[in-house]
Amino acid sequence: MLEVILVCYYGNPAKINTSWSNDNLGRRFFGCKKFGSGFQKPCRFFT
Repeated sequence: MLEVILVCYYGNPAKINTSWSNDNLGRRFFGCKKFGSGFQKPCRFFT
C-alpha cells in the first residue's frame, strides 16, 4: 500500500493541527511544524 507523507516547503514532515477559530472550530489541517513556534521565518505551508 502506498503511503503519502506531506512535507512543508522546508522539506520537513507536515504536522496535523486543529483550528480553534470560530469560523473553523475543530477543523484539522496539515501545516509546517515551525509555524507559530517563534521560528524566525516559517514557510506558511498548510493544506
